[in-house]
Amino acid sequence: MRFSRVVEVRVGLGWPSRRSLPVSLPITQRIRRPAEFRRVLARGNRVSTTHMNVVATSNNLCCSRIGLSISKRVGPAVRRNLIKRRIHSAFANICTSGGWDFVVIVKPLSSTVSYTELYATVHSSVARLGIEITPLNQEVVA
Repeated sequence: MRFSRVVEVRVGLGWPSRRSLPVSLPITQRIRRPAEFRRVLARGNRVSTTHMNVVATSNNLCCSRIGLSISKRVGPAVRRNLIKRRIHSAFANICTSGGWDFVVIVKPLSSTVSYTELYATVHSSVARLGIEITPLNQEVVA
């Protein structure tokens, strides 16, 4: 069962629309192929925090995409999937200028933080990379 919420202005990572926003990111906004991960990791700019490493590079697409790397050291599958959902939700709630590819490498300490801290970490990491972000008109659910 998919839950969705209605967004008036912009949807996701640069997708203008007036339809409901899915809780997870669509397949078109995800990096899935190993070659794409390697390209971002080889060419991208990096930011490191206590919870994650974020690598970003520009792409020639109209939207931004995200790829996640979560080791088994973070915890069992239930905890890793929770962190994935939280990070996807955090990236779905920002709009970037232009198309960007992000690779997020999650550290084990991220399994102990709340959603609001993870959300703030994602936004500060993207801002530290020098990427202009416009948050959507939604409040963060704690």
